[in-house]
Amino acid sequence: MEEETSLHLFVLCPLTKAIWFISHWGFRIQSAWSKPDRDTIKINVDAACNIESSSIATVARDWRGEVVFACSKRVNTTLPLQAKAEAINWALNLAANLDVNSIFIESDSKSCIDALRFPNRNVPWRIRTICSDVLALKLNFSNCRFSWVAGEANVATHVLAKWSLSNNYFGSFDVGLGPPCFVSIIRAEAFSLPV
Repeated sequence: MEEETSLHLFVLCPLTKAIWFISHWGFRIQSAWSKPDRDTIKINVDAACNIESSSIATVARDWRGEVVFACSKRVNTTLPLQAKAEAINWALNLAANLDVNSIFIESDSKSCIDALRFPNRNVPWRIRTICSDVLALKLNFSNCRFSWVAGEANVATHVLAKWSLSNNYFGSFDVGLGPPCFVSIIRAEAFSLPV
């Protein structure tokens, strides 16, 4: 008999999937993260905050669903909106070092995404400067899109930001050697992608 892993028990098991499907949460791992178009790097961003500081995280994946980079760092704000805007800014700075022309940024912060997609509207003052910086960085790419996603589609980045903050450990993460909670989400999302 094979040892049952957390990944199997909570995500891959057919019985578990059925229970998640009929639960009032409506969680369906198959619809969580979707791969980008070919030749596009999708970068999911998120933040975790406590009373002292915040952690921001970025997870970039290619059209095959393979991780290009996964990073976290501490930022000096305790405000979620500012931290999430900082995460978007950092993602574009990291992407500028890649040899890629097309990027797709996803965040579960509707306020941040709306501020970037509609900059002529009323942008919250706390993120106005950060958004201006992001829009300037956007010009480095021939195609740069911003999209809001529900938290269920941003799980890997959320888990990485939260883990980094609670463990006070920041930097680059390899999928094979990263925090088990993060690695299991990445593997589950990759497993759910169509072949």
